[in-house]
Amino acid sequence: MGSTGEADQMSPAQALNEDANSALLLVSSSVLPMVLKTAIELDLLEIMAKAGPGAFMSPSDIASHLPTKNPDAPSMLDRILRLLASYSILTCSLRDLPDGKVERLYGLASVCKFLTKNEDGGSLGPLCLDEPGQGPHGKLVSFERCNS
Repeated sequence: MGSTGEADQMSPAQALNEDANSALLLVSSSVLPMVLKTAIELDLLEIMAKAGPGAFMSPSDIASHLPTKNPDAPSMLDRILRLLASYSILTCSLRDLPDGKVERLYGLASVCKFLTKNEDGGSLGPLCLDEPGQGPHGKLVSFERCNS
């Protein structure tokens, strides 16, 4: 069954919403690299890898391995881990607690075999530690410098 052009067109409100979503995606494109860099700096993936293959850990479990006494650390880690799970870097499952609350548990997704140390101690993870605009090929030249 064919469709009519009128049925396929978005309303102005829908188009505005689509544009807003696109703009948010564009301006937040640096979020994942920054969060992944933070996870690498905090050694979160290595902590999870040491728990063993297929293991799941709560943010509280992971926080207990960090040198911090900040009571908000598990909540802060949960935000980091949730974002990494949304990009399939981590897996996430839910566990019902006796008090009726639900706790998120995180595990390493298959891509993490390249982001955690292998048997020789090598990993792609440290590539995240370069400054923004840098990478294995050196510093990128800004648009303003190219056009001046």
